[in-house]
This record gives sequence, C-alpha cells and structure tokens, in this order.
Amino acid sequence: MNQDFASHDPAARDRLRAAASAFAEERRQLLAEQRGHRRDALVDQAIGVIMARSACASAQALAQLAAVAQRSRRPLAEVAADVVAEASGRAVEQPDRSDTLRLRPEIAGLDRAADGDGLARGLAAEALGFSHPTGVAIGLLDDDGAVTIVGAHGFSARGIRRWRRVPPAVDSLINRALRAGRPVWTDAMAQDPPPPLGEPAGADRFQTRVAVPVRLGRAVLGAVELAWPAEARLDARAQREVEAVVRSVGPSLLRTLGPEVPAGPGSAGGVNGVNASSASSADAEGDSAWQDLLDLLDQPAFTLRGDPTEPVAVGTFQVIARNRQAAELMTPLPTDGSMAATVPWLTAADLPDRLAAVVRTGAAARLAVQTGALGVDSLTAIRVGLGTVVVVCHRVDVEASAADGLLERLARFGTWRWDVDGDRVAWSAEALRIVDAPGLGDSAGIDRPPYTVHPDDLDAERRFVKTLTVERRPAEAEFRILHYGGEPTRVRVAAEPVQGDGAAASPTAPAPGSVVGVVQDVTEWRRAETGLEVARVQLAAQRSRADAERQLASALQQAVVPSAARNQPLRSGVQIAARYRPASASAGVGGDWYSVFPLRDDKLLLAIGDVAGHGLPAASAMADLHHGLRGMALAETRPGRLLTLLNELVEAMPQFTIASACVLLWDPATRLLTWGNAGHPAPLRTRGGVSVPLDDRFGPMLGADPRAVYEDSEAVVASGDVLLLYTDGLVERRRVGDDETTAHLLEQTRNPDADLDRYADRLLEGARSDTDDDVCVLAVRFE
Repeated sequence: MNQDFASHDPAARDRLRAAASAFAEERRQLLAEQRGHRRDALVDQAIGVIMARSACASAQALAQLAAVAQRSRRPLAEVAADVVAEASGRAVEQPDRSDTLRLRPEIAGLDRAADGDGLARGLAAEALGFSHPTGVAIGLLDDDGAVTIVGAHGFSARGIRRWRRVPPAVDSLINRALRAGRPVWTDAMAQDPPPPLGEPAGADRFQTRVAVPVRLGRAVLGAVELAWPAEARLDARAQREVEAVVRSVGPSLLRTLGPEVPAGPGSAGGVNGVNASSASSADAEGDSAWQDLLDLLDQPAFTLRGDPTEPVAVGTFQVIARNRQAAELMTPLPTDGSMAATVPWLTAADLPDRLAAVVRTGAAARLAVQTGALGVDSLTAIRVGLGTVVVVCHRVDVEASAADGLLERLARFGTWRWDVDGDRVAWSAEALRIVDAPGLGDSAGIDRPPYTVHPDDLDAERRFVKTLTVERRPAEAEFRILHYGGEPTRVRVAAEPVQGDGAAASPTAPAPGSVVGVVQDVTEWRRAETGLEVARVQLAAQRSRADAERQLASALQQAVVPSAARNQPLRSGVQIAARYRPASASAGVGGDWYSVFPLRDDKLLLAIGDVAGHGLPAASAMADLHHGLRGMALAETRPGRLLTLLNELVEAMPQFTIASACVLLWDPATRLLTWGNAGHPAPLRTRGGVSVPLDDRFGPMLGADPRAVYEDSEAVVASGDVLLLYTDGLVERRRVGDDETTAHLLEQTRNPDADLDRYADRLLEGARSDTDDDVCVLAVRFE
C-alpha cells in the first residue's frame, strides 16, 4: 500500500504501532542486559583498584566497596564508578585494548550543558580532563557543506567570530576530518598543518590538534576540534580514548542544540532542519526529528524554531514540523515556512512576546488565543531546545490533560490537587509514576497517599501538611518513599493553598478549599551530591596519608643522609666534603645516599648510591642499602664482593627495587684505590687541572640481575688528587645527551678549590640539571 493510505487506515496504523511497541520492548530488554554487564565490569574494576591499594583479598575489597555504598545510600555501581574514576583520572583500560569508550562518569555530565559553549567547557574540564586540552570547538555541518561553530572553549572570542562559518573550500582541520570521515591529527612534526581554528592564516600552526567527526547513527552532525600546547605528547592509547569520548557527544549535542541539528549535505532538511519551500505543506511531514513526537498527540501541535543566536526574535521563527491535526490551523498554500505566513493568528496581540518569554526563560506557559472559527481557545508552549518551542493547541471542546501529561514527562515532574474538604487528592499520571503507583489513577482522587514515607522522614511530611492546612502558607519538603523490595525514592514536593472562591487567605478565613502542588524525583541529584561528598572525604584521607608518608620518608632520609655535611676527616691524609640537596616538594623524597666508613689499618670505605623512585619505598630501600653496606664491610672489604652481596640484599627485599651504587676502598699504605660500580656514574679524578672519569668495569644495576658478579678496578692515587663521587641528579637534563652534561661537569671540576666545602657548594650552584631530582656529592682530596 502507498504511504498516504497507510497513514489513514486504522488497522494498518494499529499493526504498525504494535510492531513498533514489540521492537521497543525487545530493545529495552537488551539495553537492560547491557547495563547489567557494564555494572558488573565496573564493580570488578573497582575491586581490583581496592585490592591493589589495600593489598587485600577480593572478598575484603568487595566488603569495603559495599560498606561505602551503604553509608552513602547509593547503588554499588555508582560507588564503583567513583573509585575507578578517582584511581586513574581516566577510563579504565579493558583487557582487549579496543577503541571502545570506557565507562566514565564524567560523560554523563555533558547532558547538563545549556548551550554549545557549555558543552565545549564540559568536554574540556570533565570528559577530556585526563588529556588537558587547551581549546575545544564544536562545529555543525550545514546543507551546503559549510561548518558553523556553535560552541567553543579556550579559543579567543574574536578568532571564533572570524571563523564562525567555515566554507568547505577553506583548508581547516575540521574540513579535512569531514572529508576523510575519520579523526585527523596534526602536530609540530606535520609537513603542512592547516591554520589553528580561530587564528589568522599566518598564525603558528605547530601545536597538537585533532578534529573528530561527530555522528548520530549514520548521520554526520559535524566535528569537534581539540587543541593542546605544542609540547604536549599524547600516546596512542590516549589518542584512541580522546576520539572515543568525542564520538560519544552526538546525543548530548542533539539534546543541547535541539533535534533539528543538520544531518549534512544531502539531507532532507535545510539549515534549520526543514525545507523552507515546503515547510507548511503536507509533504514536509517526516522531515523533522520532532515528527514522531507530534504524531502521538491527538491535539493540533507543531514545532517552531528560531535563530539560536537571537532567542527572543520570534519573528525569525519557522514551522519545522506539525501533525495532521494542525494542518487546518495553518495556511494551506505553500509559503516560506515563517511563523507569520504559516500561522498568522499566532502573531496577534501579545502572543509573540509571551513566546519570546518562553524561549528566554525556559518556563512553560499556557496562553489564551482567539482563533474564531478555528475552535482553539488556548495553547501550551514549552521550550525543548536552543531556540526551539513545541506548541500544543487546545480546542474549546477538548481537554488539555493529554498535553499536560506530555509536558510533565518532558519536564520530569508531576502535579497533584488536594480537595481539603473532601479529603481526596487527584494525582496526574506522571506524579503517580514518580511515586511508583501508576495503577492508582482516579479522576475523582484518592483518599490516602499512594506511597509510604520512610520512618525517619515522617516529621518532615507532617510539617509540610501543617504548613499548608493550619498556617495556610506555601510549603516545600523532601522525604524518602519506600518501595517493596527496592531502594527508596527521594522526592521533593511543593504546594500552595488555594481558596475555593478565589478570595485571598486571611487569619480569620476558613481552611483553604484546595491545595495544588508538584512532585519531583530528586533521587539522582541527591546521589550525585552524596557521591561528591564521599569523594571529598576519600581525597582528604588520601592527602592525610600522603602527608604522613612524606614526613616519615623525610625523617628516615635525614637520619641516614643528613643535609648538613659530615666533613671532619676520619683519617689523616684525607680531606672530605659531602653535600646532599633534597628534591623539590613536587617530586617527593628520593633515594640518593652516601657513606664514609673507616676500617682497620687506616683504610677508608667510600660509597654512593641512588635508589630508583621517590617516597617512602625509595627512602626505606636507601636505608637498607646504607646500613647493609656498613654491616657487610666488617667482614668483607673488597668493593666488587660488597656489591655482589648488596645485589643479593636487594633481591631479598619485599618490594621490587632497582638501584645504582659505587663502592671504593682507599689504602693509604699502598696509595691504592680499589672500586666497583653497579650502574652508577663513574667517579671523576682531577689531577694537574685535568678531570677524567675513572675507567672501570661497569656492572648491572642492583636488582637487575640476581646472579650478577661485580669485579674490582684499581688505580694508584697521587698526592693532591681530588676524587668526586656524585649522583645523576647533578647532571641529568631533559632532551640533552649524557656526553654534553658530562663534558660540562668535567669543565667545572678541573680546578678544585683549596677549600673542599666551597668546591662542593660551587658544583651544586653550577649544576644545569632540570629534573627536580635529589643530589648527593662526595668530594675527597688525597694528601
């Protein structure tokens, strides 16, 4: 059958609706199963995070997670999402390392955006916060292939105004991505990058940027361009996750800017989602995404859309969709689709100003109209998007309850009216759904509340009723409603007493004839607030533990390697100066250490080392190596053998440890210096104004090879020689080779000062290191 006959045949329409209902039910079941699998996966990830942090079994981790959920009165999956997001700051990596978007609580926050700029800010601060982009721009694709920038954050306002509309012929990253149909990246290494969005053609192009097409189903809505500083480096996994997050903003973009988002070149709609030449004709049905919604209404209804940049300019409104019941209320001849030409009676009296108020404030309004023979006495207008309004017309002989129910569902609230004299309350269908009593609908009202209040909230409900009936004042309250076998629902109710005869209430007037009110489900809002409070408490506890650990590590390091130098010579014929400079506060306590240990027969043991990492683990390992070496030196003095024993000690430590060390033995009787090296920078010997590294037999770092055996090296020391032992924090620089940094240090050390203390201070002051690492320096002069 043709389309026109199917739309008028009741039997065919019923069969079509039955098939659509069955499909919708199967889809709901599938989505419910998918949500269950995602919740289970998220809980498993959270258990893994707690096991790694607390070193406990899975059962104990699950008990901790359940305890937090019970205290915060939130579902277990929501608490798990907080734990995973707080642990990594980004989506949790799946075992298959696919490009699928991971569960991120921040993605849901995009739906709160009020406009394109708000959506761009949400992307930068929340959904993409793990990558720290400096600029976000959202572009929508028009029918002619041009891209209109509808939201931006981080770009200059003047530049965005200059690039507000980007024609398809202009070389831009967004156009490249739309032509390719995939994300396009560019950085400082690119051969011919396009100019940055919002900047003139000659601007600096060398920065990390990406443009990602945004789709809704198969329709291309537009693209999102992101920018980072030139020095930013995103690995392949971070790039995949950025692309996945941006691809997920299609529904949020549609909800934020209205359902008339253009679907790209070749779509049926114009710039505003409708062909202007046929907007008012019957052929325009189906061109708008609102058509399915309007066809469900029995009352005449249509959708208006104006210029989003001028929300109060009602004169720019066009009719983009309407149902068949509204056809007789509109001009039958083809027009340009404007509201003035299609619905001329809507421009009478103060209706344009009232519609402008709906667009500006977002508050739904019931407007009285005079349409004469058209038979419409009022209409309901509600803003459903940026510059978009749904208008439902109420005929003189038609009840508006169906339209009111639709508006309640759109606004997510329900209404109720209490006849105080008759002690009966009439609830709207949406209000009964909110309190989970949809089967109690009765036009005459119900004589008892269709819900059970939580015992702890009974006083709040009593105060609410007392304020309305005794004090006869408007009142608000919030309490929990119990459900059999389910979690309580937290609702907010607000009401105002109304006199039966319309007179104002007074202290001597009788009780009000009725009370009108609304009810809202605020469960999700309160859960979000509870989750935020739990996260704040957890963050405070973690900061407290981190501060305590930092103080303990600092005290341990000061006990082993004090910042004040121990410069008193332990044996005649040797001068010693030592310096220790701690790392910056942001880097944390490091694992650098040194030791000067006198032995029998005037021999002297010198050692210096560096444990990888920072914090309490590094400080604890450093203390073990320092004291272990001193104990071993009582029985063994050969440096190579001592390093072999230290390597065995590192292997026996409970935590994995990697460290470098250099041990030297000075024998004044033979003037022989013997040393062994485990992956540490070679000591520097200065003689006659020339500094050279000591040639030695390097061994692997401690902890790298459990079977490593370290050998000794020997050299004869002359009178006046100066030996310098140091850790890599003295010379290490980013993006600079070891040869260059070592050459600079050799130049600094070739003329030692007569005072070794001044010599050590001068080396620290002249250091070019930029890694914020701690530093140990040990200078020895042999007389």
